[in-house]
Amino acid sequence: MNRSLPIPESRWAATTLLLASALPAQATDATADRLAAILAGGEPQNIAELEAMQDHVQTLIQRVLPATVSLSGASGVLVRRDDATYMLCAAHVTRQAEKALNIRLSDGGRLRGTSLGANHQSDVSLVRIDSAGEHPTVEIGSSSSLQRGQWVLMLGHPSGRKNGRTAPARLGRVLRVPERGYVVTDCTMQAGDSGGPLFDMQGRVVGINSRISGNLAMNMHAPIDALVEQWEQLREGQVTEARRRGRGRPRSGFGVPLVFGEGCPVFGAVPEGGGAAEAGLQPGDRLFEIDGTEVMSRRSVMRVLRDFRPGDSVTVIVERNGQGHELTLPIVEGDGR
Repeated sequence: MNRSLPIPESRWAATTLLLASALPAQATDATADRLAAILAGGEPQNIAELEAMQDHVQTLIQRVLPATVSLSGASGVLVRRDDATYMLCAAHVTRQAEKALNIRLSDGGRLRGTSLGANHQSDVSLVRIDSAGEHPTVEIGSSSSLQRGQWVLMLGHPSGRKNGRTAPARLGRVLRVPERGYVVTDCTMQAGDSGGPLFDMQGRVVGINSRISGNLAMNMHAPIDALVEQWEQLREGQVTEARRRGRGRPRSGFGVPLVFGEGCPVFGAVPEGGGAAEAGLQPGDRLFEIDGTEVMSRRSVMRVLRDFRPGDSVTVIVERNGQGHELTLPIVEGDGR
């Protein structure tokens, strides 16, 4: 089995070695259908399937790497739209419109760009490439089509661009895809990755690297759909400021008090006739997960809920009388946490 990778510092390298040591050998090749199922979130069951997945990821990296670019202390990705080349980035990187930017390609080439619009609420921004010529680009995908557990690939320049090192590739899974807010993955992100691309397994951009959550295994990506929806405003140079925390934004909860202590949070009295009661929630239910994320403390609950707004629904796992139950609870305005 070929264990070398064209991209150094790749999380995929460590994943490959660990999985290979635990999988049985099998001489037959993985079928196309089986590979598709693995890339959609499945696990390789033997070395042949792992090799097929490795080959796919290596090919994918080589295809998307040329369009992954760097700028001062950050990253970006090039796309082609409206008969022009643009760089997609994070709003907290470009900050404002009409700013001249120096952009570096993976092969060391340089491009000139001008920042256009930025939306600091969704943390997406658009940059016009001013340098003439043909430039490497990738396709824009859809973040709303992502599923929990799906494999994704993240590129960027942690700690900034370094001579002799191309953008390290990090393979991971989707942890959360809320109706609003950030896509969350376990692709390890560091300073310098901001603005870089998150790809699906077909090489389409589905997210823009935004920030690290409470730990390195939970990383936030601005959904590409937010950028596409705001494309015209961004192209025209509109800058939307971020909402101030605690102002102008309703607090979100379940409408049911949560008691925090040792172990899992416990739901208190459930109002009769409310959405939580209709969903099957009962007083004393112990809360284990919110939207696939394990929660143990008030802070962890608040961290997950901040990506939702009143009117959304979220899947939770609760324990009742020794048995787990999956419920879909409405998010309502108010504390109730």
